[in-house]
Amino acid sequence: MKICKHFSECGGCRFQDIPYQQQLETKEARVKGLLELSELSTQLKPINSSEQWYYRNKMEFSFGYERGVVCGLYSKDKKRRVVDLEECLIFSSDLRLILEAIKYFLKDNKHSVYDKYSHKGFLRNLIVRETKFTNQLMVGLVTSSSEELNSQSFIDELNKLKLKSKIKSIYWIINDSLSDAVIFDKKELLFGDEFLEERLGDFRFKIGIDTFFQVNPRMIADFYKKLVSYGGLSKDKRVLDLFCGLGSIGIHLANQAKFVWGVEVVKEIVDLAWQNAKLNHIDNISFFTSDVRKFLNTQGIFYRDVDLLVVNPPRSGLSKKIIRAILRLEPKEIIYSSCNPTALFIDLKGLSDQYSIDFIEPFDFFPHTPHLEVLSLLKRK
Repeated sequence: MKICKHFSECGGCRFQDIPYQQQLETKEARVKGLLELSELSTQLKPINSSEQWYYRNKMEFSFGYERGVVCGLYSKDKKRRVVDLEECLIFSSDLRLILEAIKYFLKDNKHSVYDKYSHKGFLRNLIVRETKFTNQLMVGLVTSSSEELNSQSFIDELNKLKLKSKIKSIYWIINDSLSDAVIFDKKELLFGDEFLEERLGDFRFKIGIDTFFQVNPRMIADFYKKLVSYGGLSKDKRVLDLFCGLGSIGIHLANQAKFVWGVEVVKEIVDLAWQNAKLNHIDNISFFTSDVRKFLNTQGIFYRDVDLLVVNPPRSGLSKKIIRAILRLEPKEIIYSSCNPTALFIDLKGLSDQYSIDFIEPFDFFPHTPHLEVLSLLKRK
């Protein structure tokens, strides 16, 4: 069995020592248990498996200090300790060389490490993105504003590496927030292109350093094919796509539909969604910058009785107010995709008076972790 050398310490993927088939059975059983607990009546489809290794397209690492600068993920046992990584088997085979080069550069430039308790220091996080079909890399160094970065030296150190994928972008991100999350107070493109470009099937998508994009591109390509087939669309049907992000679901559906409208709260992401539609020559799609609840309450009447509603919310799921607004909208069918099965079943319960649940289908987007994606199709009674 393949095991990462950091498995005993790293708090990342905790299930590596469990055979993959057993992981799938455990996740499927979890969804089955939630279904039984919800007392909803529907078909549970078999779980869809994924490639086990090097599937993630993005990782965020933390900096620490242990006889020098270290970079990696927090220990599963010692919460304040950063495990100094040399590899990450669920991310990229290029990571080893990238981490070596960055730690060498930081040691040579004598930068301090940010302490999240005292809020002093410079180095905070490292973001690395890798497209899986176009083999492009993006590197983002996240620091406080307390020190200056030798940008050209940093660029040179990375560009001399012999990697399988090509470095297309290097960013310097300033984060002076007290939060431990990566906050983009300021971002500066030091080298290359503003965006990576990934290909999913027949479509291309621009991805920024701070863009949400599904972490498992190889599996999401098949997931979108299924989603399109479940939508049962034709050229006389309309689609409303809530929490649409950079437009990947809507763009896949637009080829089959009369028109697609997408709703997303972050203006920069909506701008990127428009660029992705243009990149793919999709002209029967439009995007709105709006909070979903406000959009449904103020403009929902114009989309009443829409043929298909697509919902892909954050982990917290839908609020009761959004569920009530969806019920007023009365879409003929709903496709609900969630990375949090518990929140999904709560929301399905709230929709079940007016909608029958055709099926629930789990997808293992995140091998060796407890997480999974769940897709459900609902039809108006």
